[in-house]
Amino acid sequence: MSQVYSIKCPNCGAPLSLIGGGRVQTITCAYCQSVIDLNDNYKVLAKFKNVFIPKSPFKVGMQGKINGVEWTIIGWIVYRDSEDSSDRWSEFLLFSPLYGYAWLVYEDGVISFSRRVRDLDLRKWQRNHSQPLFFRQSHYTLVEEKYYSIIDFVQGELNYIAKQGDKISCWDYNGVKGQSISIEKSNNELEVYYTQKLDAQTVYDNFKVKKSEQNIKKPTIQEEFKDELEDKKPLSYYGIVAIFIALLIAIFSSLSNDKVLSQKVNSSTELLFRITNSAFLTKIELNSINNKTLNSYAIKIYKQNKKIFYIDKDSVYFSKHVLGNSWSKRAKGTDIYLKLDTGQYRMKVEKISTTQNPINITVEQKVIRLLYILPIFILILLFLIYS
Repeated sequence: MSQVYSIKCPNCGAPLSLIGGGRVQTITCAYCQSVIDLNDNYKVLAKFKNVFIPKSPFKVGMQGKINGVEWTIIGWIVYRDSEDSSDRWSEFLLFSPLYGYAWLVYEDGVISFSRRVRDLDLRKWQRNHSQPLFFRQSHYTLVEEKYYSIIDFVQGELNYIAKQGDKISCWDYNGVKGQSISIEKSNNELEVYYTQKLDAQTVYDNFKVKKSEQNIKKPTIQEEFKDELEDKKPLSYYGIVAIFIALLIAIFSSLSNDKVLSQKVNSSTELLFRITNSAFLTKIELNSINNKTLNSYAIKIYKQNKKIFYIDKDSVYFSKHVLGNSWSKRAKGTDIYLKLDTGQYRMKVEKISTTQNPINITVEQKVIRLLYILPIFILILLFLIYS
């Protein structure tokens, strides 16, 4: 068990418990948001002002097991994307008297466990950030170019000094089976973190999170398929045959596409296109140089002056059925699949915020989406592997 010490906040007098061990440098008061230096006579270093405290299933003081080790949540940091203030996630500092410090990362129902590592050779990385990383016999590929995360809110103990508005440069690399590597740079110091995705329900149960506060993100069919393959042993001859079949399907689907519109747009405008075959899907592809450009545009589609489709960074609408969420705020492009009837269509492109960069718009008809073929392919693959 961790030893618990208590102090009074020098700003508001509230009682504060310290349980994070000797490497803790600051504690942020939950009552007045003052950042207190534990190594300098409890000096108030800063104060978080006008903070937005997001809802979270985890709280400072909770205890639970991860991978068989008992951890206590001693600190909480809320980050936001520098280009999209609505894109927020939480990182909870964990402490174990035997295992030291780690992080519990929570973002929209996805939970991961992260620890700092020191055995990644950064010399090649510093020469070329886009190259895949090789770490502990696994490969990791860059998810996107460098982005910046901003500290919005802090509560509890931390083993470093974090202030509101601090900016961190981040590079994320994905591996297999929910593993990832994050490289972070702040104040000219590089830190490397190895992160493993966890089963959300198991974590909630271990930390005794109330059912009403639990949030579990449902995986997409692509994610389920990827996880299924990663859990298998190396493919047999039959597995290779199944992959060959999938490649044939992919080639056939690509050859069947018929491009009806391709345009580079850098201002609000209207474009016309005609659908002559309604037996398959229509694919609308949007591409831009960065996520800020993509988020600066909205697309509307009309047929006979009736709006049938709309999409921007926040919402999406289709007259035939509910589509779900719009593109990710960090995306530089997106693919939209619609079941359109034959006829003439008018696309209205609106620039909703300032940008100097264009957006590329492509419309293709007679598209066979692999997403619909995947369930059949999964059954074939499993049958061939286990037969």
